[in-house]
Amino acid sequence: MAVGRSLSHFRFHVFTRMLKRTTEHYMGINIKRLSLLTGLIILTCLSLAPISQAHAENRLIILVRHAEKADTPANDPQLSPKGEMRATSLITALNRTPLSQLIATQYLRTQQTLTPIAEARHLPVTIVEAAKPMEEHIQQIVEQVHAVQGNTLIAGHSNTVPLIIKALGGPEIQAIGEEDYSQLFLLSLNDGQPASLISTRYGQE
Repeated sequence: MAVGRSLSHFRFHVFTRMLKRTTEHYMGINIKRLSLLTGLIILTCLSLAPISQAHAENRLIILVRHAEKADTPANDPQLSPKGEMRATSLITALNRTPLSQLIATQYLRTQQTLTPIAEARHLPVTIVEAAKPMEEHIQQIVEQVHAVQGNTLIAGHSNTVPLIIKALGGPEIQAIGEEDYSQLFLLSLNDGQPASLISTRYGQE
């Protein structure tokens, strides 16, 4: 009987040890798998964060000169009927382009150029006064562009649009002619890459 009990006890002890080792083995595998999975999740999150941040920094700056103006009053004329038609055509020209802000100067012709699209998009027009020295005005425009995420539409003047493009990192462009109101510039600002510029036209020539 003692031998039988000892043998049973021995078998039970062996079985217990085998069960313990098997359990530890599979738990170790599961723990390793869990650790690997956790690591992969963390690495994925870390790798995606910079991509999302860089994507958020990509933006489009659209620049136009104000539309055609009336002859009077000389100091601050409103848009002419032709200018009003051109201003309205901005809605169609940019109908697929998301906009986060609109920028104009204190002059009516720039504000009225943006009025139709401002009403269509339910966006306010931010006024950045065009005052001397010109460098300060350009710098204020640049700061306002970077103050808001997303795309910006700017209605400027023939002498300020080229300066704004250059100040934002774009190339130098030719001076805008006095009778040229249809140019539309698309300045793409991509984080860590040179700015790229496309020049097109909108409205009736």
